[in-house]
Amino acid sequence: MSLGQIGNKTSDLNFIFANNGYGFGFETTKQQNEVLQVGLDLRLYDIRRDEYTIYNEFYNQFGVIGEKSILMIPVYGRINYLLFQNKIANNFKPYIFISAGALIAVDGNENERSFRKKWFEAETQVVPSFSTGFGVDFNSIGQGNSISLGLGYDYFKTKEPIHNKDDYGGIFLYLKYRIKSE
Repeated sequence: MSLGQIGNKTSDLNFIFANNGYGFGFETTKQQNEVLQVGLDLRLYDIRRDEYTIYNEFYNQFGVIGEKSILMIPVYGRINYLLFQNKIANNFKPYIFISAGALIAVDGNENERSFRKKWFEAETQVVPSFSTGFGVDFNSIGQGNSISLGLGYDYFKTKEPIHNKDDYGGIFLYLKYRIKSE
């Protein structure tokens, strides 16, 4: 990276596959020096760990048992450390990251049919949380596009149990697509 690229801002859209569910996110970072990026990491997880699809032979339909309406919304500050900078090809950038901030845990009421009552009157907790992991950016030379793949770990521990469970963290895989580069 040349010194002219320091201060470069990027925005990415993330697709996340976690051991408790799935989600998506938005990430924006700014290059601080040749090996350090700082930014904001916003995500939304739909927790689906205890749900199972079943087939009801009597009604000839599929259904879901154990359905829970739980959302985890981490709002993090993020630091990326670029490994092997200027030592390997420019279109392949491995990095490690740490994100820390607040986790908003929302327990929607599964018995409510109204979207407003289910989510806007839901029990909510805000707790400290963090995430760490590593990834690899695959950049397109000259186009500013990139795709990243990575593996991480989320620490999602609530103050009060939600459906008899207080730990919703774990391993996640992500696919990140660059939507804007300045």
